[in-house]
Amino acid sequence: MSAHSERESDRPAESSVDWGPRIGGRRNRLLIWLEGITLRVERGIAWLVRRPDLNPVYHSGTITIFLLALVYATGIYLTMFFQFGFEASYDAVTALEGNLVGRFMRAVHRYASIGAIVMAAIHGWRTFVMRRFDGARRWPWATGIAMVAVLWVIGVTGYWLIWDERAQVLNDALTRAIAGTRLGLDFLIDTVLTDAAGSGWPFMLMLITVHVGLSVGVGALLWYHLRRLSRRHWMPPPVWLWIIGATVVVVSVAIPVGMLPALDRHLIPGDIPIDPFFLFLLPGTLTWPPGLLWPAATVVLALVAFLPWVLRTAALEPVVVSAERCIGCTYCVADCPYTALEMVPRDDGPHQLLAVVTPERCVSCGICIGSCPTKALTLGAAPAEPLWDHTTAAAAGRRVVFVCERHAVHGARPVAWVDSGDDPLVVPLPCIGMAHPQLAVDAVAAGATAVRFLGCPADDCANLEGNVWLQQRLDRKRRPRLRSTHVADPITTAWIPPDQAASGWADGADAPATIRDVQPFDAWGIALPALVLTFVVGLGTVAVTTLPFDPGGNDDARIEIALDHRDGAPLAVTPDVASPADGLPARLVLDVDGERLLERTYPLVTADGGPTSLALERITVAPGTHEVTLRLVDGDVETTVFADTVALDAGQALTIDVGDGQLLAQADAGRSLYFETTLGTNAGCRICHSLDPGVTLVGPSFAGVATRAETRVPGLSATDYLKQSIVDPDAYVVEGFPAGQMVPNYLDLLSEEDIDNLVAFLLTLK
Repeated sequence: MSAHSERESDRPAESSVDWGPRIGGRRNRLLIWLEGITLRVERGIAWLVRRPDLNPVYHSGTITIFLLALVYATGIYLTMFFQFGFEASYDAVTALEGNLVGRFMRAVHRYASIGAIVMAAIHGWRTFVMRRFDGARRWPWATGIAMVAVLWVIGVTGYWLIWDERAQVLNDALTRAIAGTRLGLDFLIDTVLTDAAGSGWPFMLMLITVHVGLSVGVGALLWYHLRRLSRRHWMPPPVWLWIIGATVVVVSVAIPVGMLPALDRHLIPGDIPIDPFFLFLLPGTLTWPPGLLWPAATVVLALVAFLPWVLRTAALEPVVVSAERCIGCTYCVADCPYTALEMVPRDDGPHQLLAVVTPERCVSCGICIGSCPTKALTLGAAPAEPLWDHTTAAAAGRRVVFVCERHAVHGARPVAWVDSGDDPLVVPLPCIGMAHPQLAVDAVAAGATAVRFLGCPADDCANLEGNVWLQQRLDRKRRPRLRSTHVADPITTAWIPPDQAASGWADGADAPATIRDVQPFDAWGIALPALVLTFVVGLGTVAVTTLPFDPGGNDDARIEIALDHRDGAPLAVTPDVASPADGLPARLVLDVDGERLLERTYPLVTADGGPTSLALERITVAPGTHEVTLRLVDGDVETTVFADTVALDAGQALTIDVGDGQLLAQADAGRSLYFETTLGTNAGCRICHSLDPGVTLVGPSFAGVATRAETRVPGLSATDYLKQSIVDPDAYVVEGFPAGQMVPNYLDLLSEEDIDNLVAFLLTLK
């Protein structure tokens, strides 16, 4: 029978620990069961590496930070060679891949990123099953989940920064996600999917801004994640620095990342390698309804991040300080792993300092109780004496084994719950660090044949340092020390996994509490199995990221149509033919081989500064030769946008962009110039001119200026008058406004193209 299954009535009436909130209830029982399964998996890893203290999962948190450091270092290098733009980015990465150093740095960047997300997931799972997310650990848990989510976004944008076939599939996923909104559809047409995006530098700039900016955010989250720890271990032990570093280097040299074919709008991607650690949502984005997938993913993320609140159970009582007993020794403050204790001055007794608890930081581990020489600290209101009394009363003629809570619930049968009188006498503690050295001395004095402290392996203490501090107390390296007169007493330690408690009863099971002092070159014989295991896992992880994924559609051909047409504007294919701005939406009509495959009207929406019809359409057709005709109907004007016979093989796409003429493109660029606000270095028009009728700033309102410009100066067209007003503002001064107020040197500040764009924008203000 396991310890946590005992009935409440079987426990002694007196206790120094309230075990109910710690191990009782369905939630705790479920987590204990899950940890038991996890420990069985980890047992195989420990067997492979031959030593439990060399189990990599114990260092998963610090290994994650080390891998992120590699990612950041190589990312800085790669960014120096990155170019903004669709083709420019692909060419820049291709050049990196063709260079020995660049190829290596890119591989380290990719593989260290994957390793970091894997180790972070392992760290998060172990934190969950070890129940290290309650109370004071709630916000560290939430920030840890937030870090993983941000790392996921960083990884996705990293793949997107290379304009290849994988980026094309990501574009398809983005299209499904946001094309249903007016802003999203306009953004896709203008910035990502069509020829209107030009070189693509704005989109690539946005991606790298997110990629780099969120990387800085991870640093801030990591600081918050660790800020309440008394001693932050940023890096794993030296042995693991060498093992992980060597693995990343060898894998990066042996398996270059390589390049996928460049993105081609006229080709439908076939099989692509998919990274399941970062791109696991990609298949769902291509098949699930966006209105279901993204809300579901958001809900799942929120539930995981706020799991401590969702699975809230009875709170553990924080440590309480007895002012009468506290002698101000500072041992408890030095030992607390979570900065929950501090010393404050006192003037009410013979001692100068008093220990004070910050309850919201206390995790009720009891480590400070093991450091207190006067029993001035207790868990809640429960006195410490029953722990001594129960131990010494039953110790005579028996071996006494003190175990931490994890060992107690995974194999030991604690006497504090059932005193069967069997040998050995097992005494459970919340953390092995709760044991004071004098407790072992008193047990020996009471007749115990031997005393053993049984705790978790190196760097696997649920409270970070309990096993280390106890070992150092017994080794007389940390206060309170084991008295020198009792060094020869039969008091030993064993640091083994919680589900292997039985092997800790026997003598000779000692293992170091920490490997942080083991130097790598002194331990190659010891660390070789761990090194081999890490290499195998690293190679396997990289191999998984090369598995093919078929996004679908490559067996057919496709006609892709993008529509971005402002009401009344001339089309690019017929720049001299303009339909009236009648407020009627545009309609597309597509005939393929005489069969009508599309006839749809697209309502006018506000986009690019005016009423516009927007659309993205994909029509699947059989491979072969087809007669394709596409017409745009705008009011009473019908324009044949495309009419030709095309041959489409499987996996090919015919792309047709239905956009407006150059004049409108210039107007859009001019509108951007108008809204710039740094007077003297660019246009700065909006500082002095309003677009609202009757609103006068420094100069007259521009509302209706295109209409007024047609007749303002006899002999000058509206275009000529507006251009003259920019380059020679005092040639004609509007009545009621003084001369000399406009910036006189726009020819120096702006290019001819900028001035033409501004004029084109002003001509739209009718």
